[in-house]
Amino acid sequence: GGAPANVAWHLAQAGGWARLVTRIGDDEPGRRATALLDELVDTSLVQIDPERATGEVQVAIDARGDASYRLVPGRAWERIACSPEAADAIAEAGVIVFGTLAQRAPEGLAGWQAAMTGARCLKVCDVNLRKTEVESAEERLAVLAALEIADVVKVNDRELAALGARFGWRDPLGELRRRPRVVALTHGAAGSTLFGERGAVEIAGAPAAPGGDTVGCGDAYLAILVHGMTLGWDLRASGRAAARWAAAVAESRGATPRFEPERIADLLELEAA
Repeated sequence: GGAPANVAWHLAQAGGWARLVTRIGDDEPGRRATALLDELVDTSLVQIDPERATGEVQVAIDARGDASYRLVPGRAWERIACSPEAADAIAEAGVIVFGTLAQRAPEGLAGWQAAMTGARCLKVCDVNLRKTEVESAEERLAVLAALEIADVVKVNDRELAALGARFGWRDPLGELRRRPRVVALTHGAAGSTLFGERGAVEIAGAPAAPGGDTVGCGDAYLAILVHGMTLGWDLRASGRAAARWAAAVAESRGATPRFEPERIADLLELEAA
């Protein structure tokens, strides 16, 4: 869906290589989105759904630039399949990034389970919780399965509280840290906390010039955090670069601004890294 597409975009801008596995409709919005992503991302694994339209998210921006979202249901991304081509790519991948939304539908869950069966790499779960009128037991189990298998979990303060409420966890952060892995807890403009094998690392928020919005900032943060980890940076260096990149996205309207090479070098501090 949209969040992993944003992650792929920013990771590719930073110098990584990303292949996007998703599903769009046979329509103009899907073709337009794919053409834009093609500038940086390998979209050869994007699937075309002959029956459903491309995904749509209705975004509302408040006076502070903070965003709220409403997913339009019944769209193509809810039944992403693990095609033979996708399975081959996943088997060769160094990292796989996934959310927790497409698995709410039976077809999406089946595709995700097949993908995880073939994944022998770093598994990164970006918790994306959206309100539904009635949450089924199957949807709850799908979120738990995504959390259980992940080597890296990224979650914000609101989502952490929602996890506690959904599953009756008195200490949701403790539940996520039950086994060794990295947990990235983001606090919006206030920064983030990274929990790893050596305890907690506090990452200060980076300043952002006014005029933009928060759409896609969490996805951008995750992309650069993962990019730094794959390059062998420690959590502090990866988190600081992720915070700077997310702030740069917050200065723009929309989730996928394009940065010039000089700005990318400044955001990543490549020489220092």
